[in-house]
Amino acid sequence: MKNYFFSLCALSCSIVTANAQSNCNPKVYTQGSATYYTLLDDAAGTARSGNCSFVNNDIKPYYGAMYTPVYDNSNYCGVCVEVTGKKGTQIIQIVDQCPSCHVEGDIDLSPTAFQAIIGDLSIGKSTISWKAVACPLAGKNIRVSTQGSNQWYAKVIIEQHVNKIKAVDIYNASAWKSLVRGADNGWTTSGVSIPGNTQVRITDIFDEQVIVDGVEIASGTNKTFTGTSNFKPCITTSVDALSAANNIQIYPNPASDVIMIDEVEGMQLVNVYNTLGELVMTKQINHSQNKLMMDISSLETGIYTLHFTNRNTVQAVKKIAKF
Repeated sequence: MKNYFFSLCALSCSIVTANAQSNCNPKVYTQGSATYYTLLDDAAGTARSGNCSFVNNDIKPYYGAMYTPVYDNSNYCGVCVEVTGKKGTQIIQIVDQCPSCHVEGDIDLSPTAFQAIIGDLSIGKSTISWKAVACPLAGKNIRVSTQGSNQWYAKVIIEQHVNKIKAVDIYNASAWKSLVRGADNGWTTSGVSIPGNTQVRITDIFDEQVIVDGVEIASGTNKTFTGTSNFKPCITTSVDALSAANNIQIYPNPASDVIMIDEVEGMQLVNVYNTLGELVMTKQINHSQNKLMMDISSLETGIYTLHFTNRNTVQAVKKIAKF
């Protein structure tokens, strides 16, 4: 067994932070309704998904279509939202717009998401509340998909991004050139000479940037290029229930393969981050369970932080050591 020189109290005691990373959009929509639908291209057996033009949904089969004014000309494409209904809470990804929705908080859910959040499909429609959250994409990096680009015209779709996107730029061998987001979620520019192999820079709404290298821009290109990183997940907190969150206990700590977590009742998600702030593991928690067993055998040796979030975005942070 390897020796570690650290304080066990420092590992087991809570660290409560309101802004460990940037705050997610704090607005909570409480007056919406949910129905369900199936993407036409899913039914046809093709991979492309909805108005957002994604090659694949990142957290399929939990997807949804946003009320058109909130969707805002594709600006909500790829954003994850935590939706709560009469049956439970589930994180879904926005991949489409909903012209038939009538209220600002309305979302059309995938059938699987509807069953998890509302219940049987025969219910048809029910009230929901929701808020924007970081996408649970542990270990996944940003992707850039090119669509019909060439040296004078670039069109890219940004996929698998943890946080909402603010800007996308492409490098033209001498400077960064801004791309414009279209109604189909394609980021485009024209009239600018672009090298065949270039870089794409993505900026989230918290001004964190990720650069994807080796993106091929050629006539008729339709390829996907995966970067080497992703954004740090945004975090929201509320101090109202911190006392309950602080009761969480983790043992053994340090641990080699499995940890037990007590007093997680009311929590719905635990995210695990390494010392670089990278999300390396995520696990959903049944809202009614009080004890959770978590397999950490796949993690490398080191110190990790576990972020526990409940339906009100209350968060407690615990440290563990993996040996």
